[in-house]
Amino acid sequence: MDSNSNSKSNFNVAHIKLCTQTEGPFKRCCIWFQGCDLKCPGCCNEFLQALVPNHIMSLESLLEVIAKAKEDFDIEGITLSGGEPILQKGLPLLLEHVQTMGLGIILFSGRSMASISPEIVSRVDLLIDGPFIQEKLDTERVLLGSTNKGLHFITERYKAQEGYFHNHIAIEEITLGTDYLFINGD
Repeated sequence: MDSNSNSKSNFNVAHIKLCTQTEGPFKRCCIWFQGCDLKCPGCCNEFLQALVPNHIMSLESLLEVIAKAKEDFDIEGITLSGGEPILQKGLPLLLEHVQTMGLGIILFSGRSMASISPEIVSRVDLLIDGPFIQEKLDTERVLLGSTNKGLHFITERYKAQEGYFHNHIAIEEITLGTDYLFINGD
């Protein structure tokens, strides 16, 4: 990749948690992107739906944050959520770089796998797809929201951890900052 394509890849980030154990198996860095055009009623991240700038980060800055999480917390992978991650134009490039770091990738999307670019799908290890449907609330699996959401193991990396979503005890993490309170998990 040339440096010009890298410098043009900016991301609209809502929040980053350097190390979490509630957004998929193992220790992970989780990135929530701002903006979603699906507007699912009852969405757990309704405040991330607005298509407005939040924290605009360059590809390089985002990769530095991920590298720091790997160094400081020995994360196994990243989880991308939102908002809607696939709205980020530079996502394929980000995924490519994260793969070269040896990290696993879990991607949450409100869209169906069939409607997501193969350039994106081929670069993730686990895709969790489908819109949140309030009438199909999932009380059996954690993190998925509604029963229509699919778990697509694109690689074998997380296949052995499928039970995480079926048998895992729902937990939440609370982060208290100087001017905010952030709760994640299920």
